Amino acid sequence: MLRLRIARRWLVAASPVVLIALGHVVERVAGRFLGVWAWAPTMLVFWGAIAGFIAWGGGEAPWRRWLARPSGSWFWSVLAVAMGLFSLREILVAWRTLESPLVLASWLVFGLVNPWFEEGYWRGLLVEATQGWPFGLGIVYSSVAFAVSHPWIWGVHSAALAKPAALVGLALVGIVWSLAYARTGSLRFTIVGHTCANLLGLAVPVLLNLHVPAGLE
Repeated sequence: MLRLRIARRWLVAASPVVLIALGHVVERVAGRFLGVWAWAPTMLVFWGAIAGFIAWGGGEAPWRRWLARPSGSWFWSVLAVAMGLFSLREILVAWRTLESPLVLASWLVFGLVNPWFEEGYWRGLLVEATQGWPFGLGIVYSSVAFAVSHPWIWGVHSAALAKPAALVGLALVGIVWSLAYARTGSLRFTIVGHTCANLLGLAVPVLLNLHVPAGLE
């Protein structure tokens, strides 16, 4: 039984390779028919794969653990939300990219749903699976994998997310959110921060090349 648990943890730790490769292929194939809108079917496959990984490797009632009341200092919870609020400038300068009803609806659905899947996977599942790694390597690994997933999947069609600067910024944000989860034992505020980042940062207009965030021009 112990060997089975150890093997499962290593397979979970290796799962980003499968997830990123799957997303990349779907994005390229869908792009032949949908262009920049390929992100929509790719996202559904992405969410489905994440749900499968969590169901298989997350243990018993993982969301009960992940949504527990934060422990320790409130500093990490506040910092997790603040990382999302840093995107406020984008919606202030480019809110007109949401004038299309289709873009607006997509922006809302994506912004409110995606953080649950991504935080559950990149932070909850991966940080737990790698928590025995030395020197905080698990946090670095999950954060780098989170960052790399953006250019390799969404950067296929999004010019902004293909930029090296986006990779660096996403890795730093991922480290903060991973540390926040590790220090508080809760994903409550990383989900809130991720939601703010997706909505305020105009994630869907960025995916559609309707907006390029500051620093990624």
